[in-house]
Amino acid sequence: MARQALPLLENLNRSIIPCLKSATASISQTRQAQAYILKSGVCNDAFICTKLISQYANHHCFAEADLILNSMSEPSVPSFAALIYALNKSNLFIQSLNVFTRMLSRGFLPDSHMLPNIVKACGQLSAFRWGKEVHGLVCKFGFDSDSAVQASLVHFYLKSDGIGVARNVFVRLPEWDVVTCGALLSAYARKGCVSEAMGIFKAMKSFGLRPNLVTWNGMITGFNQSRQCNEAVVLFKEMHSEGFQPDEITISSVLSAVGDLEMLNVGNQVLCYVIKLGLLHYKVVISALINMFGKCACAGELLRVSEEIDEEVIDVGARNAFITGLSRTGLVDVALETFEQFRVQGRELNVVSWTSMIAGCSQNGKDIEALELFREMQSAGVKPNSVTIPCLLPACGNIAALVHGKAAHGFALRAGIDNDVHVGSALVDMYAKCGRIHLSRLCFDRIPNKNSVCWNAIMGGYAMHGQAKEAIDIFHLMQRRGQKPDFISFSCVLSACSQGGLVEEGRHFFNSMSTEHGLEAKMEHYSCMVNLLGRSGKLEEAYAIIMQMPFEPDACVWGALLSCCRIHNNVSLGEIAARNLFQLEPSNPGNFILLSNIYASKAMWSEVDALRDVMRSRGMKKNPGCSWIEIKNQVHMLLAGDKSHPQMTEIIEKLYKLGMEMKKAGYLPNTDLVLQNVDEQDKEHILCGHSEKLAVAFGLLNTPPGSPLQIIKNLRICADCHAAMKFISDFEGREIYVRDINRYHHFKDGVCSCGDFW
Repeated sequence: MARQALPLLENLNRSIIPCLKSATASISQTRQAQAYILKSGVCNDAFICTKLISQYANHHCFAEADLILNSMSEPSVPSFAALIYALNKSNLFIQSLNVFTRMLSRGFLPDSHMLPNIVKACGQLSAFRWGKEVHGLVCKFGFDSDSAVQASLVHFYLKSDGIGVARNVFVRLPEWDVVTCGALLSAYARKGCVSEAMGIFKAMKSFGLRPNLVTWNGMITGFNQSRQCNEAVVLFKEMHSEGFQPDEITISSVLSAVGDLEMLNVGNQVLCYVIKLGLLHYKVVISALINMFGKCACAGELLRVSEEIDEEVIDVGARNAFITGLSRTGLVDVALETFEQFRVQGRELNVVSWTSMIAGCSQNGKDIEALELFREMQSAGVKPNSVTIPCLLPACGNIAALVHGKAAHGFALRAGIDNDVHVGSALVDMYAKCGRIHLSRLCFDRIPNKNSVCWNAIMGGYAMHGQAKEAIDIFHLMQRRGQKPDFISFSCVLSACSQGGLVEEGRHFFNSMSTEHGLEAKMEHYSCMVNLLGRSGKLEEAYAIIMQMPFEPDACVWGALLSCCRIHNNVSLGEIAARNLFQLEPSNPGNFILLSNIYASKAMWSEVDALRDVMRSRGMKKNPGCSWIEIKNQVHMLLAGDKSHPQMTEIIEKLYKLGMEMKKAGYLPNTDLVLQNVDEQDKEHILCGHSEKLAVAFGLLNTPPGSPLQIIKNLRICADCHAAMKFISDFEGREIYVRDINRYHHFKDGVCSCGDFW
């Protein structure tokens, strides 16, 4: 028998072992080898079985490999390690950990080669509890001095966002390596921890470790992501000075940082360097370059780059950056035209492309175009996401397109993104701007994890509707819920106090900014205080606050004082405010009009004529009153004094009939508000042509009886129109929502929500 077995063993060593060791052995050869091993009677040999497991695993035949492992009477650690390594290599991390568990249950201890694979599997699965238990095994069995094992733990804790623990493991490493240092540096950079990152970076160099390109890229990209843009640019310069040549990843990251810093000169220098290195053919570089010029508001360079670059290297990312850049520089019409060209040419566009164009329109006064784009987007089969909806909803709110806003809300509900904090905040703002503050509050209450944007949105909504008490209650509630008020929070609550005439409360909140919250008042807070005091008739005190400001007041502050002087017809302070505004905004006709109205209210016609002469000499024209109303999913615009509307005859007739009913009820037109030197009949005619009255009449003619009317006006509603709206709401049995430049007015049953204080 021994003589018969000897030739078999010799034959096994001569033909089968080389096959098992070969990296090119096929699966059929492996199966033939296994059959020969079974026939030879050496199937319990640990070395041979381990080789067999490795071959099956390398061919992804994990079931066969596992079967062999289970059939071994005396497996070894390398037997388990062979299968674990192959499973990890195929990203089958759960199965890898299962094999590891079985190994431990059979009393085997891992070695220093296996442990990094197990730690990696825990990290890839985000199995942080498992990873910590493995860390315990590492310490228990004396592997805490092994550099490879410890390095794998550093990477694991970085993946689990445990940067503090990762740092503790890192400092105990017996020997630092460039890869582990680079991973920790990148993590600190992504978190914006400048001093920690730079400390390790310097220590790394002092230990003689030379950073490689991956190290530099990790830090520059990380600082860019954490908005530490200046650090990213400084590191790029240091990298260049030390002789390292950047790649396309480096360039795209530093261009993004340069754009955020609006450092056009540096951006042009990087562009020259890119051309010198021959990196301009990379799509990611083209996209970053276009994005940088867009952020720097350089329309000329943006257009030049798009013309000079070969279309073949411009991908969808570059197109998106180009559209966004054009919109950011105010060229939204060019952006729309370019976007349409991309569509006609069949260029690739994605949800980001559509969202960028919708955002550009929404942010640049093209609200109707934004709504139309959203409709076309869905027709094109592109599904909006949780970024698209917050970009669209401001357009709905800007023109009080409630039907469109509700449709967008419905889409968010169906898509399951209505609880997203950004979508929720945008819905709160949209409903408030559309006059439905109760729906705004319902949306606010449904947001599960509220941030400061959510709180500020509902506070701003209550302020817009003149509900000062509710805004103040929200301000206190947000603090009880652990959310600290920020600068915008105080702007909202001060605005609410101004709308409600709550002078003492406003003073308290203004003073508490510095005394209780450690916030120094900014320009907008002083503007709110001037408005609050001025509207309440305390014009001298408002002027005194301006004189005591720690910085030079801007046009908003002086504009608030001038508007209040117009309300109270204060000539002396109005002239002071106007003189400052004429210097700050020499081409703004609104300031001239306000001062002219103050003069006219005092019958100072020579001063009125002088101002009008100045306006004519400078080519300035008064901005006409304009109102918008949504009817049957379409937004209509009506201009004061405009007779071109197709239903203007019917509108004027409706207003005439209403005027007669108003006079019967004892209402007389307030012709004192017509600040022109004309007779009473002409004054009444002028009042009749105010845009909000035209919009209401148009709405009455084109909507069913009893349905609410939603109107937006670009100027402050005058007292005569305000009185007319109260009458019409009662006479016609309609709820009328009017949003003027300052606030919302909700007219119902002859009463306005503002309490006649606006």
